[in-house]
Amino acid sequence: MSQQPEIARRHVRSEVGVDLEARIVSGEREGRCTVDNISSGGAQVNTRIPAARGDIVTLHIGSIGSVEGTVAWKNRTKLGLKFSKDVTAITDLLFAVAIY
Repeated sequence: MSQQPEIARRHVRSEVGVDLEARIVSGEREGRCTVDNISSGGAQVNTRIPAARGDIVTLHIGSIGSVEGTVAWKNRTKLGLKFSKDVTAITDLLFAVAIY
């Protein structure tokens, strides 16, 4: 198996050190997801919601807030989300929770 080259990213990703339960909405479909990592530009989530690349989704993170984005990639139950706007406040709070 070949190693993929490191991709230069615009936003620093924070690995979420706890199982962060959230909800994801894609069109008429809604369900649970787990946030694997997050940055102010996007997130990687694990979900069984059938979403496709290019779908508009809303990620609801408990009382922390909600953010809209687009599915940038999909690999089985993992989705890469690109947020529609910078959500630095949400990622800062999530990072604080993860290191607590």
